[in-house]
This record gives sequence, structure tokens and C-alpha cells, in this order.
Amino acid sequence: MPPLRSVPLPGHITGSEDGTILTFAEGPVTGSYTVGSDCRGTATITPKGRSEMHFSLVVVDCGKEMLAIETDADTVVSGPLVKGN
Repeated sequence: MPPLRSVPLPGHITGSEDGTILTFAEGPVTGSYTVGSDCRGTATITPKGRSEMHFSLVVVDCGKEMLAIETDADTVVSGPLVKGN
């Protein structure tokens, strides 16, 4: 298996908490992700002013999207990471 590749992950994040939509528009997120040849990997995302978040992921839709689930303790976060324009 070839070595994993680490890629910067700039962008913005939107979520929902108890039915309230949360957008972190005040600042971008930073982070990186690593994906193996089997399309599975990990990501670390840090929204501005927030704690670092860790995810397991799988690449789908010919590389246009990643499905992720947070792996930090006491969290229930999952969803797509979608490439923007």
C-alpha cells in the first residue's frame, strides 16, 4: 500500500445542535486529512475559536465527497465533507 497523503483542509463548517442550525461564518476552519489507497482516512478540523475535532472518514462519489464521523470522546457528530467551488 502506498504511503498516506496529508492534504490541507480549508473551509467553513455548518452544524445542528438541538434543532438549531449553527454556522461558524465568523471564521474559517483549518485542518488536514489523510487518505489511503483504500479510500479510508482521518481528518483533523479546527473551527476558529473552537477545539480541534478528529474524524474517521471514507471518500465517496469519485472523490467529490467524504463521509465522516467524529472520533472524540463524548461526541455524536457525523456528516459529509463536500468540496466547494
